[in-house]
Amino acid sequence: MIDEETVRRRDADATKARILSVAQVVFSELGYSHAGIREIATRAGTSSTLVLRYYGSKAGLFRAALEASMPVAAAIAGKRETFGADLARALLDPENAIRPPLMIALASGDPEAAAIAASVFEEKSVRGLANWLGGEEARARALQIAMISTGLVFYLRQLPIDPFSDIELDGVTAWFEKVVQDLVDSAGHGAG
Repeated sequence: MIDEETVRRRDADATKARILSVAQVVFSELGYSHAGIREIATRAGTSSTLVLRYYGSKAGLFRAALEASMPVAAAIAGKRETFGADLARALLDPENAIRPPLMIALASGDPEAAAIAASVFEEKSVRGLANWLGGEEARARALQIAMISTGLVFYLRQLPIDPFSDIELDGVTAWFEKVVQDLVDSAGHGAG
C-alpha cells in the first residue's frame, strides 16, 4: 500500500523535473531577461506560485536549470583514453539536448544572470573537470576543453554553419577529438 506522502513526494519530484526541463528550453530560447516565471509555469503545466516555492525566484530557477543541464560527472565517467572521442560523440548527438551555451550566452546581457552563469560554469564544469584532469595547469586545461566544447556545440548544433559537408564535419570532429585528448593526456606536462 502506497501512502499519501509517497505519492505527493513522487509528484513533487516529477513536477520539479518538468519545471527544470521547461526552464532550460525557455531560458535557451528567450534568454534570462525575456523568460518569465508565468511562461515557464504554464509550459510546465503548473502554477507560478509552485515554481517560486520550489526555486525561490527567477534567479534561483535559472541557477537550478543551468546546474541540471551540465552533466560533467557523466562526461568524466568514461575512459580517460577515449575522452576526446566520447565527448565529441556526446556533443554532436542530435538526441542530446545541449542547452548551456545558449543559456549562458543569452544570460550575458543581464548582470545577475551573467554572474549566476559564471558561477555555475565554474562550479559545475571547470572545477569538476579540473579535478578529474589533475596534474599541471588542470584548471587551464579544463577551461580550454570547456571553451572548445562550447564552440563545437554552438557552431555545429545551435548555429549550424551551412552547408557543412560530411568531409568537413569529419575533419572538424577529428580535430576536436585530438585537441581535447591532447589536453587530457598532458597532465603533468603542462598545457603548452
